[in-house]
Amino acid sequence: MRFYFVDKVTCFKKGSSISGIKNVSMTEPFFTFHFQRYPVMPGVLIIESLAQLAGLMIEMSFEESRYKKAILSIVDKTKIKFMARPGDQILMNAELESISEAGAVCSASASVDGKLLTETRLTFALMDAGAVYDKFLEDERLALIDTLMRDFSRKDQNS
Repeated sequence: MRFYFVDKVTCFKKGSSISGIKNVSMTEPFFTFHFQRYPVMPGVLIIESLAQLAGLMIEMSFEESRYKKAILSIVDKTKIKFMARPGDQILMNAELESISEAGAVCSASASVDGKLLTETRLTFALMDAGAVYDKFLEDERLALIDTLMRDFSRKDQNS
């Protein structure tokens, strides 16, 4: 993954829900062209932020979490109320609706300053991480998971 749109995981309940933060900085590369005189975070990247957060929750909900990779396959029922701007802190939440060995469905939402920014329903396919990543990328993915989940002990992640 080239861009990471989750800055911190703030709450994690294995197999249930996850919350996190995305700080929108003026230095984000997409602001160069979107838009020069009125910078807004593209809506599709807000959805990507939610997908990254929800995907992490799904992957961490399996006993063998290090070996599962959630691949976003369907974005449904999306409503974007307004656009995030530089300086905004996006609070993101995702709740697991269903999960199986083959896939998972989550509802997700994002807000800024207590106002609903967007809500959506995300469907993921689950694959073995080894089938998706080579060894180097898998090591990078595991390091990212450790960083994002740093405030949650292994005990928290496994309960």
